[in-house]
Amino acid sequence: MPFANKVKLQDGNLGVVECGLVVKYEDQAIGIPLTHVTAEIDITFCAAEVKLTQTYLNNSPDPLHCVYFFPTETSVALHKFTATIGDRKLSGVVKEKEVAREEFSDAVNQGKTAFLLEELKPDIMELMVGNLGSNETCQIEIYYIQELPFQDLLTRFTLPTSIAPRYIPASDPDPVVGLMNMQYTGDVPLSIGFQIKMSSEIKNITSPSHKVEVTQHSKEGWFCAGGTLEDFTSLLDRDFVLTLECDDPLLPVVLYEDTEQGEVALMMSFIPETHAKERLCEFVFIVDCSGSMYRKIGDTREAMRMFIQSLPEDCYFNIVRFGSSYEVMASKFLSSKSVPYNDETLKKAKEYIDKSVDADMGGTKILKPLKKVLGWKYKKGYERQILILTDGRVSNTEKVIKTIKNRSNKDKCRVFSLGIGDRVSRELVKGMAEAGDGIQMFCTSNEPMREKVIRMLSCACSNRSEISCVEMEGQESLTPPVPVTLFTGEKTVLYTLTPTLPAEITVHCSGSKHTVTSGNFVQVDSGKMPKLVAHKVATGGVVSEGRGVELALNYQVVTKETSFVCVDGDVTYTANMVAREEEQEENYLVEYNLIGPSSPPPLEKKRMERSRRRLEAGEDEPAAQLTKLMDLADTKGGFSDLAKIRAVFKLGELTTASNFAEDIVATVLALVLLEIKFGVQRDVWYRFAGKSEKWLDGKISKEELKNLKDEMKNFVSSF
Repeated sequence: MPFANKVKLQDGNLGVVECGLVVKYEDQAIGIPLTHVTAEIDITFCAAEVKLTQTYLNNSPDPLHCVYFFPTETSVALHKFTATIGDRKLSGVVKEKEVAREEFSDAVNQGKTAFLLEELKPDIMELMVGNLGSNETCQIEIYYIQELPFQDLLTRFTLPTSIAPRYIPASDPDPVVGLMNMQYTGDVPLSIGFQIKMSSEIKNITSPSHKVEVTQHSKEGWFCAGGTLEDFTSLLDRDFVLTLECDDPLLPVVLYEDTEQGEVALMMSFIPETHAKERLCEFVFIVDCSGSMYRKIGDTREAMRMFIQSLPEDCYFNIVRFGSSYEVMASKFLSSKSVPYNDETLKKAKEYIDKSVDADMGGTKILKPLKKVLGWKYKKGYERQILILTDGRVSNTEKVIKTIKNRSNKDKCRVFSLGIGDRVSRELVKGMAEAGDGIQMFCTSNEPMREKVIRMLSCACSNRSEISCVEMEGQESLTPPVPVTLFTGEKTVLYTLTPTLPAEITVHCSGSKHTVTSGNFVQVDSGKMPKLVAHKVATGGVVSEGRGVELALNYQVVTKETSFVCVDGDVTYTANMVAREEEQEENYLVEYNLIGPSSPPPLEKKRMERSRRRLEAGEDEPAAQLTKLMDLADTKGGFSDLAKIRAVFKLGELTTASNFAEDIVATVLALVLLEIKFGVQRDVWYRFAGKSEKWLDGKISKEELKNLKDEMKNFVSSF
């Protein structure tokens, strides 16, 4: 996608260049004009292929060396690359990385046009173009395949359109410090189209990020759909997100396809029911309060209130907010460590969230608070659950992920992450959760956050369940090379290449097993799925034989060890070029520095304050009503003040139900209000309501509870 790059030149000045291809030429930052962008998306069940086409024009008088960066979903299988220059079409070949680099360097030094495409980071690709001729048009086509995550019973596709701005510590040696402030601007013609093919009926297709036009049809037993952006010149200042709702989303299925290499590529997808009991936990919330969070901090504050109001009774908790520095909530009123969950600490935590959780802490330095929390002494009998809420705008991603992966007492600590906003670092958010044996979720600015935080909390409360082995009928059992943690309701996908197609696959987990028979095997004929499976296996996927580089070369996919390279031998340039020497590789790589707010702009601060006042005054109903209702409960889920509940919903006097104590009536009324007023938001309050139901147990019989609920329903319906 096209970017607006803030470029730091040798003289220290900053310039802004609209481009995707960038060249540093005679101490000047030069953007190669982008003339058109298209993205074609082909979704088949739980995988998607993306074809990106971008056309550039070198309108300078000289041949140029260029560097092109583009974002992807993390760990995609980049399997095809072509470059068309004038009437010459070149196709890339995957080779071992050092071999490809040497071939590229030799070609450029000989004056030939050449291309080198590599994985710079799991979510950023780098394309180097050597000797792009004067006044030549270059059309770049890049094909990659990605697995689609499953969240909230929806299949979710994301097309990253920007490399998210990131906070850069002064001493950070991260190799992409030079890419930190890229975003889409300009009116370059843009089109996005998508085709969808599913094995069950498609009930709904929506985009929380953009307006789309969708049509549906059936073809050869598949349920199909297609669509485009409504506005073909939409400015992509946010990632493009598409969600699919289908019948039978929990049905296990195996997709398979014969490969040209004589193997069978298998993808097994299932939604585990682990039946794992909840365990005693210590919850530590690490909340991003950096300046870049200023547009999302209001929703984050509300999400935090939902979190702590829905915690289980017997637990410990703490809140750590961070930016350029960090602050531990508990140190404000009791201690620096986590505190027991009771009515007093709940009240103080709410006050802390309202007064202190703000986008006012400067940059995004997550590493120090993370190390601090990981280093705390564990409470006997309690497993630590770290829940991180962030927009992920850091540059030292690898250090953060490595710190989590190398944590001590892994069996006593898990990490969960929620990426907030429209341009999140997907590598960071996914990497933290994967390294921490947790789950990750993403929430765009147009999506409600509350359902996602409660889903994360439910997973954090659940006991551990892992895959022990995978049996395939007629073949040897496979053991995952790394532990695979399962969560009820969260999709798990296993990949493998087998010599023949098994008739049955059984996954053995902690305390359960999941079997898929041939009746739920679906054959696909795309020629693409084997690329994704091979990439997953080659990079140490869930089920791997460790064939690595050999597998990547055989299936022609880019990994950390392999790259695409292609050379145009028909034309040689000899004059006025910026020669690329291997030892000069970094000389023409443009440096970008983030010039971002360390605190919200003044107008944004006023807007945030107005929003907070409206919420306190109850003007943002019904969202404020739900928050206020839950705020009236104690840590056990009980309510004690009928008058306050009636005030929130503007209900009149309650003259009946005199045989019961006020706290019982108030708690039953609250449960009824949740059902009547917020039934469609059950995913937000079901954990909270469970505490209230438990609180009532033993205080009132089932028959009395049913009658009292009916009475409260009639009371609420009369207003």
